[in-house]
Amino acid sequence: MRKGVSTSIIKSNIDLLHKLPDADLYELGFFNAEDLDRIKSFINQKNTSFGIHCPFVYRFPRHPHLTSMDNAKRKKTMEIIEKCAILSKDLKAEYIVVHFPDSYQNENWLMLLDYIKSFLSHINHIIPVRIENVYFNKYFHSYRDYLRFFEDTEFTFCVDIGHLLMDAEYFRFNPLEFIKKTKNFISEFHIYYADIRSYKKCHHKPWKEDENFLRILNFIKSFDCDMVIEPTPYCNEGLDKLLIYWRNL
Repeated sequence: MRKGVSTSIIKSNIDLLHKLPDADLYELGFFNAEDLDRIKSFINQKNTSFGIHCPFVYRFPRHPHLTSMDNAKRKKTMEIIEKCAILSKDLKAEYIVVHFPDSYQNENWLMLLDYIKSFLSHINHIIPVRIENVYFNKYFHSYRDYLRFFEDTEFTFCVDIGHLLMDAEYFRFNPLEFIKKTKNFISEFHIYYADIRSYKKCHHKPWKEDENFLRILNFIKSFDCDMVIEPTPYCNEGLDKLLIYWRNL
């Protein structure tokens, strides 16, 4: 197990990099291109492992559209992911995290699945890819969907607990069962709390005394994978509890 910190905790504010908690692993995301020199200096100073959360210093026009039926949107997303992968390799990152499939998607895109797998396999040959689950995708959200996907690919799974809790709320499934069924493919957790209501206000809430959330946190303690805390600073209530949990892993 490695204890990691996402730069979401400082909203990727380059001036606050030095305030990140000491960690075994840093996951860098959503900076600006002009921040690169300072990011490199931080990496060299810490002399520890790091991964990149795509798109990193590039930008999607709100959400990635990797599984969109709109060819132009999908092509643009693929171009950005490939640029991110190449830069991440040049920086000697260990991996990149890619959201898959699209959030808020009601169109049936499954005829594109093999095509998307092929593209992601190409990226995986540049730098190892960790697939992060999303939320509110009508045709791809169950553990069965993800299980079939990982059984047929070489990628590993970054389980975003907040996204999972929202999807479980929306589609009415058991989030703990989801983790149990996909555990053989999990290389990383993004740890924070979310529900549909709080996500609109806080984005990534550090903590809540929620039954499903606490059950998941207790269950994953024994996992030999990367435990990356990923709260955002919009609502800091409970951050102390998240840090205590993480440090005691």
